[in-house]
Amino acid sequence: MRAQIRVIPEGETFIVRLAPSQAAAIGNALETLRSRDLGDEALAVQLGADRAEAEELIRRLRELREAPGELRLGLRELHVVHSALTTVATMFLVKGRHFSEEPFHNAMGVFREDVDALAQHVVQAVAEATRH
Repeated sequence: MRAQIRVIPEGETFIVRLAPSQAAAIGNALETLRSRDLGDEALAVQLGADRAEAEELIRRLRELREAPGELRLGLRELHVVHSALTTVATMFLVKGRHFSEEPFHNAMGVFREDVDALAQHVVQAVAEATRH
């Protein structure tokens, strides 16, 4: 999976260009966190967004799984994307302590290092897009 993404500022939002594999990884992370059903409050702590916001973002990402495309996201939504990518690995801890790669890969369709790299590139792309 390609980690680099393109982010273009446009007013108060950002146009985010994603490959299908990137959209799938982000969507899978959000779906995995949502499916754990730890409660709305716990989901809000993990993502910085409520269940309805997560569902809407999942819906929008599903549309990009077949072909490259663009999403218009606000800063808050970009934070939700980054949070999902950085938090999802914690759902695959054995005995609450040791990360388990195989279940992660089975659920996400990619390796953890791919998800970590994508999370880092989200931040890097925003930083580059907003440098003055």
